[in-house]
Amino acid sequence: MPVDLGDLWLPILLAGLAVHIASTIAWTVLPHHKPEWKPLPDEDTTLKRLSELGIPAGQYMFPHHGASAEAQKLGCTGFLVKWAQPASMGQNILFTLLYFMFISFTLGYLASIVLPAGAEFKQVFRFVGTAGFLAYCGAINPHAIWFRRKMAMEYLDGVVFALIAAAVFAYFWPK
Repeated sequence: MPVDLGDLWLPILLAGLAVHIASTIAWTVLPHHKPEWKPLPDEDTTLKRLSELGIPAGQYMFPHHGASAEAQKLGCTGFLVKWAQPASMGQNILFTLLYFMFISFTLGYLASIVLPAGAEFKQVFRFVGTAGFLAYCGAINPHAIWFRRKMAMEYLDGVVFALIAAAVFAYFWPK
């Protein structure tokens, strides 16, 4: 017998909340993301100089694909993202929570199509865990390839998030 998506409201909410809490702990308490982000050498001077340049908010690549041959030989390559204003912690926390709720809703929707009511814990865990892995880890691959970001710890987070969501859905799956 198929599962009605409405019967999954509790695992959807609990999985989204649990993954949000795990994400918060991963980024604020655990040390594994700390080595990914380093301060600029002589940060005060660099920030002052960037401010003096009056660069508007936006995403920049250097050297840009239209840069001169001289600029391309300088050996200084990278990306810069300049924000219009400082990040709003409250807004970012809310949007992150909404993102995790959306992923949990999508996982519940997929599982409701494939898994019947009364499915075994292991079956629900495997399906939701696999779909969760794709959701939490799959989308970040282009960033690792194109923007050369350090992503190993984000993959680790994604696996943990998938396992958390899988466990919540498997435990609360309708009988």
